[in-house]
Order: sequence, then C-alpha cells, then structure tokens
Amino acid sequence: MKKFDLEYAQKNYLAVDFFLSMSCNKDCHYCTSYTLEMRNLTVDLDFLRSTLEALKEYKVRICLLGGEPGLIKNLREVIAMVKEYPNFIPQVLSNSFIRKRYPEILEDPEILYVEHLTLDFYPDKIKKLGNYDYLAPNDMNNYNVVLKTPNYFKYIANYPEFKKQLEHKNTMFKAFNGRTPSKGDVEEVHTQAAEIDRKMCAAFPMVPVIDFEKKHIVHCSKKFANNTELSRSFPMTKENIDKMMNFQLFKYEKYCVTCKEYVQPKGHFPIEKYSNILKL
Repeated sequence: MKKFDLEYAQKNYLAVDFFLSMSCNKDCHYCTSYTLEMRNLTVDLDFLRSTLEALKEYKVRICLLGGEPGLIKNLREVIAMVKEYPNFIPQVLSNSFIRKRYPEILEDPEILYVEHLTLDFYPDKIKKLGNYDYLAPNDMNNYNVVLKTPNYFKYIANYPEFKKQLEHKNTMFKAFNGRTPSKGDVEEVHTQAAEIDRKMCAAFPMVPVIDFEKKHIVHCSKKFANNTELSRSFPMTKENIDKMMNFQLFKYEKYCVTCKEYVQPKGHFPIEKYSNILKL
C-alpha cells in the first residue's frame, strides 16, 4: 500500500489533468470547462490504457476531473486501471457529487480526493455546491479546496468561523484560476506573473490536459473548452507524451505573453529541470 499525502504528491509527482468528460451537474459562474449536456459519460478504456502506457515511466499525479467525474459511469474501472501502475497516484476533483455516486473513494487513502464544495461568498451567505459538511481533518487523503474568488476577498471577513473551521491540514485555499469567462475576475485578484515564471509554466504548465472527449493533448487547462482564447493542442502519441514530460513539447505562446493567471513562483517542477527550461 502506498503511503503519501497531497503535499508529498505535489512535490514529487508531475500533475496531468485527465478531462474525462465536460459534462457537469453544476454551472459555476466562474467556470468555462463544463457543459450541462450529459455526454461522453463512459470513458474509452482502450484510450485510457494507451494513455497510461505512454506515461508509465514517469511519476504522475493523474488528476481525474471534468466537468464532474462523479457522473462517469465507469469511474471505478478508470481508477482501478490507474492504480495498476506503481508510478501513478490517482486524484479525483469533485463538487461533492462523488459522495453520492462513489462514496467508497473517500474511504481509500490511495486516492487523493479533493472536494470543491464552496461555490462562492456573498454578503449574507456562503453558497455550497452540495448539501454536505466540509471535510474534517483526516488521514484518508480527503481534502477541501476553497477558491479565492473576488468575492472571497470581499466577504471572507464576514465569516470568521468558516476560516477557523477549515484552517487545518486537509484544506487548500487556492488562487483563483482562469476558467472564468470574465478576464476582469482574474485581473481583480492577480497581478501578472514574472516573465521567467510564465516561460517555465509554458514549458510545463501546472496542469497540462489529456482531453478524453477529443482524445488529444492540450497545452493549458486555463485556455480550454469554452474559453474565447484556446490553447494549442497536439495529437495524443507516445512521442508527444515523451516530449511533454521532458519539457520539449510546449512553447511560450502568444497567450502566455498576455496571461494574467496565477503562476506558482519559480516554477512548479523539479529544480534540476530549470537549466533545460531556461534554454527554450
């Protein structure tokens, strides 16, 4: 049995997002990576196998998301296949629907379960995406994630008990991401990252994407799906996977130059890769 936690996985594994389906049961106002149309709810296991085989020599945190992964009809089979590979850690990001459809995931410490339960903050309430309590401190690798939206900064002072309740090892307060239809929302909470950080992010984004609907590789999850400016995409081949994992597939694109997204300072990958990145 593997023993790890989210911090260890983030430090020692590169993350790749598997967008299993764009279908979602919610319509978060700051998200573009979804559709309310129920489609592609059964993962092509042959495509999954070929993708995992292409990645198997690398230490990868396989992030299963969408859309809402709890809608996937064969999610158990998907997770079981990911767990066959010793170099992979499966992670599931859900709006809490997993608790209804696949509650056993929360009982398996070999799966990182990350729950985005808070929709947003308002003057008189905190709106949730599901009728559940927040995850308490635990050793089962279950984590809350709270987005620092523009409304978070405006209204969090109204809810001291909320912060007190969630300030523990199983909660992440995450920088607001760019899957929002309004660039102004991002600019409201971020200043543009330094060029060197954007160049390193371009070479290996915090979360490059395998799109299971179109069956290709997507450079950047922040310029994906329903965004007005779309990321470059690449055929899903073993050669391209190897290039991606060795920081050779992606380049500093026009949308990287103007990007206002949060970028983790000094990159987000092993320090020994820096010298190669800086030559790009």
